[in-house]
Amino acid sequence: MLPLLLASSSAYRRELLARLHLSFTWASPDIDEQRLDGEPPAELVRRLARQKAEALAGSYPGHLIIGSDQVAVL
Repeated sequence: MLPLLLASSSAYRRELLARLHLSFTWASPDIDEQRLDGEPPAELVRRLARQKAEALAGSYPGHLIIGSDQVAVL
């Protein structure tokens, strides 16, 4: 199995993976998380999750990378 990398600095997401007893490492990607004008919340989180994974892909070849994001909507 490929080594697992969490592309997030979120302690909550690290805790979730730890609960699954999965071996993983994590790194914090450096991306601009600003919402684009008119961007719906669902598209925002998909874009940010993808960008987080892509930002670390070159530094972690041969890893399965999990990019994740969330947004609250009222």
